[in-house]
Amino acid sequence: MDQLKDDVISYLQEKKATILERWNNKAMHPPDQSKSEQLKTNHVGRFILKIALHGLSLSQTELENYLKANACKLAKMKMKDNLGIEILVYNVNVAKNMLIDELCRYPAHVKKLENIFSQLLNIIDRFTFHLVAHYSAMKKQVNEEKNRHIHSSHEDRLTLLGQMTSSFVHEFRNPLTTVQGFVQLLRAEHPDLPYMDIIAAELDQLKFRITQFLMLSKKQVVDQEKVVFSLNDLLEQIAAFVYPRLLELNVTLKQELEQNLFVKGVQEEIRQVIINIIFNAIEVMEAEKAEAVIHIKGYRNGEKIVLETSNTGPKIPEHLMKDIFEPFVTTKKTGTGLGLYVSKEIIEKHNGKLFCESNDDWTTFTIILDAYDKQEKFD
Repeated sequence: MDQLKDDVISYLQEKKATILERWNNKAMHPPDQSKSEQLKTNHVGRFILKIALHGLSLSQTELENYLKANACKLAKMKMKDNLGIEILVYNVNVAKNMLIDELCRYPAHVKKLENIFSQLLNIIDRFTFHLVAHYSAMKKQVNEEKNRHIHSSHEDRLTLLGQMTSSFVHEFRNPLTTVQGFVQLLRAEHPDLPYMDIIAAELDQLKFRITQFLMLSKKQVVDQEKVVFSLNDLLEQIAAFVYPRLLELNVTLKQELEQNLFVKGVQEEIRQVIINIIFNAIEVMEAEKAEAVIHIKGYRNGEKIVLETSNTGPKIPEHLMKDIFEPFVTTKKTGTGLGLYVSKEIIEKHNGKLFCESNDDWTTFTIILDAYDKQEKFD
């Protein structure tokens, strides 16, 4: 190391207290940071000064390894202190400016100091680069671990729910089937008996809700045989099924369907998805004073069938849109957050897509499935 550089390092070491005092006056602290926490932040100034002065005495190869190791060390400390990277980078730059200002006061012609200026700036800039790289990598790892924990928590809840569902179904479904059977007998023997239609409709809807939970059960048979069926016929059956609920809440159902829409799949599962979307629409529009309308549009687009179910309910908040199909996410006060999750699982199992768009006028759930030319014939 040449004599001038050696003298400059000694000079800056002598001015260390002055440099740190000026740095402390300009360093940034989070607004809610206590005095003890500020002392930790002040450590950055001493750390940078040490790095810069020692770095001036190292070769290029030694310098790079030295900067990487110390950048990793500082990044770990600041991650532990939960100091934001933006504040950290700002304080490193303040330290750089303080060093340069003091170097300008060195009693030598600026021309002689050009190389030292250049080296000092390079040292701190390279250190900042490695600091941000290490900090970002650590932050990413922390976020990934949090996401894995959240995903694991969701999976555990779904597994537990599946186990509870299996037990619940055995205890509840059999008596429900018995009640439905006696309702049918009563309707056959006493066709004029009042309220039987309402009772039957409510039991059907209760059965539908149970089926929704069945989709989460690990014991549910999911690999049922897929057949080609008419989406037009299915939507006609669904319209009849939801009619009592539509009538009760004064909701208008409009359909705009092309003829001969055929898809392949488990008909009961596709029925489950469409009814779930319609019921969701009915429920979100229940509290609305404006006219409540559900508009179903079905058409063929090349080799795909597109089914759009739109409603005039309130716009889904943007912060929920990206998670609307995640389990336990719901916009309803009494919702479980499972209906749309199950629906997406079903559609994707049918090699299809289910997505949502929402604005101030309409909220639309779009189902896309493979198109087929005709319904399968059976003997």
